[in-house]
Amino acid sequence: MASNQLLSVNDSGNEIAFRSEPVRTVVGCSSPSILSKLRQMVRSEPLISVVAACSNGQDLLAACEQLYPDLLILDGRIAGPDAVTVASLVQRRYQARVILVTENLPDGVQEDSDQPELIASEFRAQPFHAECLNHKVRQTVERKATSKRCELDLASNWGRKPEGQRDRERVSAEVKSPLDNHRGGAEQRMMRKLLVRDSGVVKVVPFDDIEWVDAAGDYMCVHARGETLVMRSTLRELMEKLDADIFARIHRSTIVNIEKIVSLTPLPKGAGLLELSVGKTLKVSRNYRDAVKDLFQ
Repeated sequence: MASNQLLSVNDSGNEIAFRSEPVRTVVGCSSPSILSKLRQMVRSEPLISVVAACSNGQDLLAACEQLYPDLLILDGRIAGPDAVTVASLVQRRYQARVILVTENLPDGVQEDSDQPELIASEFRAQPFHAECLNHKVRQTVERKATSKRCELDLASNWGRKPEGQRDRERVSAEVKSPLDNHRGGAEQRMMRKLLVRDSGVVKVVPFDDIEWVDAAGDYMCVHARGETLVMRSTLRELMEKLDADIFARIHRSTIVNIEKIVSLTPLPKGAGLLELSVGKTLKVSRNYRDAVKDLFQ
């Protein structure tokens, strides 16, 4: 049987061969050791046709925009945007299968060693909404209630209160409903927050929590408190929603919260590097250098 043929069984139980087009595959990988292992696997798989290989999320999304792959093999530690953001966008827009891979690194084994094996899982994004949350909370409450019943039974046998019950009774008597303190001025507070619809869920993100925003095609990746939220918008539309006093454009595809900036390092030809308090470094293009310099006057 030819290498590009597959076997199938017909209604009579006989095997028949049919030709199969190679699976158009994009590989996204920033780890040299993972890339080396993937290359060895791909070479031995005749049904795969690698149409692009990228080392960061931005280039990966651009490649998928042009090539519409059937399969994406993605390093779980890829950055710019991160693997979850890339996987969500590719799966949503191109209906491609996404395989997340990483290395199983035992203690004492270096990343570039040949010893660690690759481990993989298929990415299946699912909406997380209020009903899902309620279901998970109820499951947790039931588990806690079961645990509490066991604790009460054990305590009653020994004739004493369960450990921590007295503290919980005191705290519950002192705590008031949050609604008593936060109903006033709700509309005014919402003016300082961004509503992001991400995978069917609307999330409320305070401006002060947003660190930076970068564009990924027709989507914006909003980075806030270590989380990346994806929303469909142009950079110009997003700038109109944000507070111009604390957000500045530093690149044709990047917005930064100026209160998160800790240093500016000039680069040749007028560009520069901004370091944020969260440890992220962003590039300032020369077209926006004057606007950024004004922030440091």
